[in-house]
Amino acid sequence: MKCPKTPLTLANRSGFTLIEIVIAVAIMAIMAGTIAPMAFRKIEQAREEATLKELSFLRDGMLEFYEDTGRFPSEAEGLLALLTDPGVNGWSGPYVDGGGDEPTLAVTTDSWRNLYQYDLSPAVNPSGATQVLVVSAGVNQTLDMGSVGATWTLAAADDDLYVLVAPGPLERAKMHEAHRELDILGAAGRQYFANNAAFPNTSADISGAYLDPGLDGGAFVDPWLTNYEMTISLVGTQPPYWILRSYGPNRSDDGGAGDDMTLTINSTPPARNTTQSRLAVAQLILNQDPNLALSGSWALVDRSALNLVNVFDNDGWGREYQLNVNSRLIFSMGPDGDAATVVDNIPTGVGP
Repeated sequence: MKCPKTPLTLANRSGFTLIEIVIAVAIMAIMAGTIAPMAFRKIEQAREEATLKELSFLRDGMLEFYEDTGRFPSEAEGLLALLTDPGVNGWSGPYVDGGGDEPTLAVTTDSWRNLYQYDLSPAVNPSGATQVLVVSAGVNQTLDMGSVGATWTLAAADDDLYVLVAPGPLERAKMHEAHRELDILGAAGRQYFANNAAFPNTSADISGAYLDPGLDGGAFVDPWLTNYEMTISLVGTQPPYWILRSYGPNRSDDGGAGDDMTLTINSTPPARNTTQSRLAVAQLILNQDPNLALSGSWALVDRSALNLVNVFDNDGWGREYQLNVNSRLIFSMGPDGDAATVVDNIPTGVGP
């Protein structure tokens, strides 16, 4: 038995009618008009976030560059100095990861492939806000807050993205380290004077014997990679002073003013200690031989007669000890080198 044929009706046909297609296109257009701006905003938001993250990496890299070299990259060196060594003493980068096949672009351009603006010691409103400024023009790819060589107004950033780089915490740490190193050098200078009756003329004089091996060499360079200045001050008959100086963050000699850090070492304490310790031994030996006839010439005759080695010839200032024959007392002329001014002689009050 044959099945009856089903009549061909509109409902059995495949495909869309014209009105259905028009409706579908209209819906797609509405959806596109809604989704496209949202997608665009998402893309731009992702670019902003990537640029902000990159600016953060650049800031960290510059602080590391500063810590190693004592300065920020010059404007001529630019951000590439964080990636490749521009020939700066202390450079131990790279300080950022260029990554990919275009490391130079990764370091120097934002997510819109526009160059970052790098401004060293920028004019900023409010003033003093930073020592370095790195700026991206942002979504509109136009700088709104200023330009290199002009004033940057932070409040006018609009969609500009930027990072401020200030070395304040690092500077404080470096200054603390410089003071610590000055104290170490000062102690070495005092000991050197105690042993030699003179301050060191060069760093080589105290290298090795007077410094901890872990500090030797590097101890003569401050945290800004500038050699410590060492000078000896001699004024008339006054005992000498040893002046140690770091030029500080600006690495420039300000004559002890500005950001210079200075430590002045007086020769009197170490010389006095040396003088007193030698005197104590010499006087004890002399007292044990009360029958020894004294000539009054300590270094040439009497010291040898007591079988004392020649280190007992001179006091802590390198001056010959004096001898009062009548009282049988050995004495030093003291800091001023004048035997007649007994007030500073050692022992006090003992003189010719």
